[in-house]
Amino acid sequence: MKIGILLSTHPEKNDGPRVRHLAEVAMANSDEIYLYLLDEGARFLKEDWIHDLVDRGATVYTCAYAAQNRRLSDPGKTTFCGLVVLTQVMEGCERFLAFA
Repeated sequence: MKIGILLSTHPEKNDGPRVRHLAEVAMANSDEIYLYLLDEGARFLKEDWIHDLVDRGATVYTCAYAAQNRRLSDPGKTTFCGLVVLTQVMEGCERFLAFA
């Protein structure tokens, strides 16, 4: 199953551990994970678990505008993109969860 997850909250809101757990459980069940980091969620680029998910097969997108405004860089594991990709993730996944 394809599962899309939108994470747009600041790391201080503590949605990160929930998203991480959901993604890990889904991947253990052979589901495909598509994670989109938007707005304050772009700050999760600094978190090691994001890059670990990519290493384990998840697809992680980061809103380029959000990252640029927050002066965040990526070590090359996620894909910078715009909201069109978020729309495609929403349309292409069988389940979509939003942490906003």
